[in-house]
Amino acid sequence: MAVTSKAYSKLADSLATKKANLSSDTIKCMLLASYTENQDAHQFVADVKSAGAEASGTGYTAGGVTLTGVTWSQASGVWALKGTVPAWSTTGGSLTARWAVFYDATPGSDATNPVIAYWNLNGNADVTSSNGTFTLTPATEGIVTFDAV
Repeated sequence: MAVTSKAYSKLADSLATKKANLSSDTIKCMLLASYTENQDAHQFVADVKSAGAEASGTGYTAGGVTLTGVTWSQASGVWALKGTVPAWSTTGGSLTARWAVFYDATPGSDATNPVIAYWNLNGNADVTSSNGTFTLTPATEGIVTFDAV
């Protein structure tokens, strides 16, 4: 599924104060079963978890998965974070989520790991994979983009 991404407003602070480095740090994606998003107030994974519940189910490990092939680049005044989000195998069970949250895992704890962007997967409705694969597909432009123009 491809969805519209929303960047957290405080990501600019995380980048400026070197709490996050999108070029070299480990970027992860976690799934949430519920979440009351606050694009302007949430800065760290702990903020997100206090406003929601992480998903649980077959093939899902708390904290989510590490993205592969991550790039942070600019073209024509638009910065883009791109990468491959590994899928979750739900063979023998099921996995349900409503939100995906992308974050920088390098600092090391929920209190210090800056959040980058979030996706509402299906307009506040559950997305479930049973006995198959739970897959997220970034848009062609990437996981999240920033217009610098």
